[in-house]
Amino acid sequence: MVGSIAVTPEQLKSQARVYQQAATQIEETIRKVNLMNQQIAQEWKGKAFQAYLSQYNQLEGNVKQMTRLFESIHGQLNSYANTVAERDRQDARSFGL
Repeated sequence: MVGSIAVTPEQLKSQARVYQQAATQIEETIRKVNLMNQQIAQEWKGKAFQAYLSQYNQLEGNVKQMTRLFESIHGQLNSYANTVAERDRQDARSFGL
């Protein structure tokens, strides 16, 4: 038995927007933290700051990877929403609508 699709293109696009918004928020947070790091670097010197900065720089790459994943999911959901909408139009044409 084939499963049915019970999601609308609008629902998919709404979910896609959530992923894009999350990616945007993460990017904004990275910018804020980078700015804070630049500011604090003027006052915090020494090995402790270098250790902190090294750890942050390593983790920043992982966070950016998550942003790319969210953007990818956003695109996939939008693409699938368009596919679902097109299939619905084709089905309607099959019935002369």
